[in-house]
Amino acid sequence: MEVEYDEARWRLLRSLRARARELMKPLAARGLNPMVYGSVARGDVDEESDVDVFIPYPASTAMVELYLAEAGIRASERLLVQATPGYVPKAYLVIDEYSSISLPLLRMSEEELGFYTLAGSLTLSGLERDVRVPGINKELMLIIPTPRGHVEIPVERNIEEAAKILGVDPRILRNRVRVLRRRREAGRTGVYRELAVPEDKTFEQLLEELMDRDPALRRRARSTRF
Repeated sequence: MEVEYDEARWRLLRSLRARARELMKPLAARGLNPMVYGSVARGDVDEESDVDVFIPYPASTAMVELYLAEAGIRASERLLVQATPGYVPKAYLVIDEYSSISLPLLRMSEEELGFYTLAGSLTLSGLERDVRVPGINKELMLIIPTPRGHVEIPVERNIEEAAKILGVDPRILRNRVRVLRRRREAGRTGVYRELAVPEDKTFEQLLEELMDRDPALRRRARSTRF
């Protein structure tokens, strides 16, 4: 099914992408290779869409915050989030109600990184060239951009076709669909750990404190640290 966008939707997409560029530029200028993922990368935005910027590897969170502050961007919340006991912990800098910047605190697995490919992601260069990419939304629909809007395909009934379009192994896609289905059903209650980071601590300091009393997190850290 093709969904055709009206002018209001194109205008919203331009606005959200402008916000994404604003957040990404000070990070890209420091060589951090940020990406924006989700509906802003795909194009299927609505009034509830967030601007989600992601740095795909561990970096000093204090320096990330400094680079943003130099550009006049400050976080309203600083959260350490871990989706499951085995999943990589991430730093979330919540900028405002609809925009955030995140990065992993430990090296991510290929499968974890693959989430961003499946959701659809763009670098700053792609944004500036007005590229839109295919990806899977929260309703498990594959969104394929078109000049007039996008085409929607139910992923669960078209795994092989969706995997080919996204350029991933069908097995990875099947596993991700299972995860997304569970998250969709569980909602926020599915988050294993979400902690506010005190102003006098870095994310890394809080992570060290957590690892001191969490054997599973220590094992994850040992297996993925550079």
